[in-house]
Amino acid sequence: MTTNGTDEPIRRKVQLTGGSTYTISLPKEWATENGIETGTPLFLYASDDRLVAARETDDDGRTVEIEAAEFGPDALADTVLTAYVAGYDEIVLTSPIEFDAERRRAVRAAVTRLVGIEIHSQTPTRITIRSLLDGAEVSLRQTVVQMRLTALTMHEDAIDAVREHDAELARRVADQDDEVDRLFGLVSRQFHRGLSDVREAVTFDVDRTEAFAYYRIARQLERVADHAEKIAGVARRQSAAPPAELGDELDELGERSREIVRTAMDEQLEEPSLSGLQAVAERRDAVVEDVRAIDRRLYDGEIADAHLLATVLDSVERTAEYGANVAEMGLQSALRTPDGDEDDALSN
Repeated sequence: MTTNGTDEPIRRKVQLTGGSTYTISLPKEWATENGIETGTPLFLYASDDRLVAARETDDDGRTVEIEAAEFGPDALADTVLTAYVAGYDEIVLTSPIEFDAERRRAVRAAVTRLVGIEIHSQTPTRITIRSLLDGAEVSLRQTVVQMRLTALTMHEDAIDAVREHDAELARRVADQDDEVDRLFGLVSRQFHRGLSDVREAVTFDVDRTEAFAYYRIARQLERVADHAEKIAGVARRQSAAPPAELGDELDELGERSREIVRTAMDEQLEEPSLSGLQAVAERRDAVVEDVRAIDRRLYDGEIADAHLLATVLDSVERTAEYGANVAEMGLQSALRTPDGDEDDALSN
């Protein structure tokens, strides 16, 4: 959107016309530069602290055509994911030569890992993928809450798998990582669509600031799930269960790290309190201190699979850090009080 030749926006006063209609006049030159003329339909939205006027657009802007001949299977799958997250409703893959079986399998697998899209049609040289999602039916809040439940359950089960040397439980944990990735992809898609189109943002069940917070929280939860999968990998590689006392310590540290994530999210999703958010950082520091003390013991003693158990400790520490990251986001939000009451907020 251009301005009136300076860095300043156009400033206009609202006028009353005919006793019942408010109008705003637009300079003709400015309107022309921005694609507005007599008869141009505009959609008006109230979006948080601003009023937004958006031009009507056709659906072509939600379609992307990708020349796929130069992509290998993995790169092609990544490209489908990127287009999905960017918010396209139709992704068309084309090639001057036939798609081979390996690339078709990669596309099918990529589509399966994403929420609300399907392969609509295929020819030897063209694959069309379409979205079935209605953005108004997607709750960012509920999606993130589901991510938390799945990621933290994975984390708990992964540590149990290490304690009990249970390879089957570890395998089930690894399988659940795909579900967290699917949910994160959905959050990312909705957030990015809202960034590019105010008409999408007004369908959110939260405001713009909260949508950004949910996206950032979802990113941290995805990392928690990744580390749960990493811990589960230890259970499949270790030669035996750790000593009972060490297993109990891992269990206790794991629960403390998960509780940091839960508390930070509760503070962020509900009414944040500075004292509660600051306490999360203190609890994170305590977990880090205890993790590193046990890590030193591993290398001072003669415990089997010490290097693998050190990996578990590192992932537990990272989980606590991710919870503290969520708390830091909440702390930033709590300090941005609406009426400039930062001093009051800091003193509470």
